[in-house]
Amino acid sequence: MQGPKVVMYGIGSMGSIITRMIVEKGAIVVGGICRSEDKVGRDVGEIAGIATLGVAASSDAQRVLDATRPDLVVMTIASYMEDVLGPMLMCLERGIDVISLAEEPLYSWNTSPAESARLDATARAHGATLVCTGHQDGYWVSLISTMLGTVHSFTEVRGKSTWNVDSFGPELARDQQVGTTAEEFEAWNATATRPPTFGRVSLHSLAAAAGLTPLKSTTTTTAVLAESPTPCAALDLTVQAGEVLGFTDIDIVETREGPVLMHEMTGKVYVAGESDSNEWTVEGEPTLSLLNSDLPTHLTTCATLVNRIPDVLNAAPGYVTIDQLPRLRYRPLPLAAYID
Repeated sequence: MQGPKVVMYGIGSMGSIITRMIVEKGAIVVGGICRSEDKVGRDVGEIAGIATLGVAASSDAQRVLDATRPDLVVMTIASYMEDVLGPMLMCLERGIDVISLAEEPLYSWNTSPAESARLDATARAHGATLVCTGHQDGYWVSLISTMLGTVHSFTEVRGKSTWNVDSFGPELARDQQVGTTAEEFEAWNATATRPPTFGRVSLHSLAAAAGLTPLKSTTTTTAVLAESPTPCAALDLTVQAGEVLGFTDIDIVETREGPVLMHEMTGKVYVAGESDSNEWTVEGEPTLSLLNSDLPTHLTTCATLVNRIPDVLNAAPGYVTIDQLPRLRYRPLPLAAYID
């Protein structure tokens, strides 16, 4: 059985890892879309650091989609609805399924309801499916949802997560204000109209999986400052002492049913000895805790997407959030073996 035909929409650090993984799982890469001039015209496999695939990357997304007519687009270009809405609609209007690492549309019914409804209506009208997934699918929603299934009642969920800016490339490093001064950060933080945090949408997704209704969501943000000169590979610069390595968002979601969901997430440039981690506590009957330390988040992000591909291709048309999908699971065989 032939594997799904895939177009990679974005071939940066995450897209390159995913390209390798899906090829190893039997997918057929038929196109690549990127913006970087140094990548356009090059073989997608070469860009991803694997054997050549005989497919040249292009900056003309519409031409690639129309010429290849893939089964699936893997989108790794941005995090927020305002940046991915247009590209997603372009795919869905052609009846092409989309799986994306965009964090906000993991569950954007609360943060961007009009845009979410538009994506859902477009996908349904053209018989296509949109799913957003990634590290937060497994470690911030699925695992915690399963843990909540083992308690009789609970009053609070508290999560604490860290991720390394250098694992995700220059765009996210700039989003995290890396290299700015403390004064510049405070000015930005006081005036910026920010998209919803990754933690907030993940808590909304967790609430949906747990059958809870968010009533109020708040976010507070503080800078993480360098104590000594710290190199940032993503931006090819050294952050000086007192400058910003990244920041911490603390999200709190109050629910109609009573339980409070909290998540403290720090994205920063790491110093020697630091690593990604997730720590969660459920206060209830009983009280439980879960710790995942020294996580390779860039790999779990990509592997989660690859393992979700059959769920997307098998799902009904529409904008489908992960609480509506089968449980996340490992796919040892080629992807084609799991597609209906």
